[in-house]
Amino acid sequence: MEARASGDARASRPRGPDARATSATRAASPTLRALAAAAFALATAAAAGPALAEGGDVETSPPPSVAARIERVEPGALLPGLRTDVPMDADTARGALRSVRSLRPEVEDALVREKIACYRRFLVNGCLADVARRERLAGDRLDGIEVAANQALREEAALELNRRAAEALARRDADADAEAARREENRRTFEARRAATAAETAARERDAAALAAREAANRGERERRRAENAARREEAARRAREDAPNAAARAREIEENRRLAAERAEREREAARERREAAERRAAEQAEAERRRQERGPRAGPGTAPAAPAAPPR
Repeated sequence: MEARASGDARASRPRGPDARATSATRAASPTLRALAAAAFALATAAAAGPALAEGGDVETSPPPSVAARIERVEPGALLPGLRTDVPMDADTARGALRSVRSLRPEVEDALVREKIACYRRFLVNGCLADVARRERLAGDRLDGIEVAANQALREEAALELNRRAAEALARRDADADAEAARREENRRTFEARRAATAAETAARERDAAALAAREAANRGERERRRAENAARREEAARRAREDAPNAAARAREIEENRRLAAERAEREREAARERREAAERRAAEQAEAERRRQERGPRAGPGTAPAAPAAPPR
């Protein structure tokens, strides 16, 4: 009897998809059912809000702004042009970060909408599990893109830092080379000057004997000239002493010569004045004769008019 009853009970149980749905519904806790009912009510109210505000009938279809959003999150369809297994350049990495930052809120909103939509279905747990799986994959996809982009930016920053360090080292090496070249040039200049000084010193040392001989000759020449000058001064003094008695006569002679020269100069000035006066008298006489001749003029013939008087001389 008990075996037959149990068999009848098993025979009366639904089979196939209906059996799985019944078990899933029974397995759902009252809390999940309450959450599903609340989410369904919120979704219905959100969809019916514009229609209620306009006074029309309630529509279950979402508004156009919601329909334009992501309806179903597919991890493989998120930023398909970006590959995390290929190195990125800096510009691509910055663009990828901007795309991830703008796409992540949309994905999260779409996943929330999908979770809410799961509570409208009969198989709630399976739908939520699928959404959770795709949420995990979508997060891994976006996180992987962010990690790859940040890695590319870090590598770019490291390369830039290495480039700047290399440039700084190159500048330091160039400065060191320039400093070494400058020091080498200074050393060569110093060595050249020292060699020139040594050569000059050696030349002076070689010419020391000649210089000493020339100095001795010059000294002797100076002594000879000094002795000659002393002798000349002595001779001049002797002559001055001998000529002292004749000094007055020479002075009188000099004075007489000066007087004669003055008289001769005076006579020459007087002769020049007389010659100048004679020339002036001759010029005046010639002018007077010319005036008289012009006053007399030519004699007038018969039938001719008298000549006009000549202009007086100025």
